[in-house]
This record gives sequence, C-alpha cells and structure tokens, in this order.
Amino acid sequence: MVVLALSGDYLNVESTKDGDVCVIITEAKPTYNENLKKNIVDMEVEKDAKKFTYSPNLNAQRSLTDAFGKDTKEWIGKKFEVMHLQGKMVVRPIKEKA
Repeated sequence: MVVLALSGDYLNVESTKDGDVCVIITEAKPTYNENLKKNIVDMEVEKDAKKFTYSPNLNAQRSLTDAFGKDTKEWIGKKFEVMHLQGKMVVRPIKEKA
C-alpha cells in the first residue's frame, strides 16, 4: 500500500491526527499569500521528527499568544497538541510546569 502525502510540507488536517504534539522551531514570520490575497503568519514546527510549515489561523494565534506571550521568539521550543473538531485543526498549547 502507498500512502500519499497530500498535505505536502504544511501542518494541517491532512498531515495530523488527534493527539499529535508539535514543537515550534522558528519564530513566526509574516508573508503575503497570493492565493488568499492576504498576509498570513508562517512558522516552522516539528512533528514526529519531520519539519512542517504551520500557518496558524487567528484562533490558534490567540491561543498560542495567551499561553506563550506576544513575542514569537519566545515560542521557540514550546509545544502544542493537535485536535480535530468538526473537520478543522485546533491547537492546545502545552504549558511547562514550573
């Protein structure tokens, strides 16, 4: 059996499953998406020893900011868990215990 990687190098519903844990490995960088005709934020994350580009939506950005602060440089090394709700990917930041 051949399993096709239809999601490419992007972290999304197709490249994740419930319970996956991702580690943020770069700070967020704003980019202009020609297809969407708007600015988005991209960051690199690692899941299962593979690197992905992650473009968090506004809800995910709020969740990550609430958990890790506004400076995305401070997010490097932080983790979040992936969940799927109603066909969409949702992230849950994992706070480190003090």
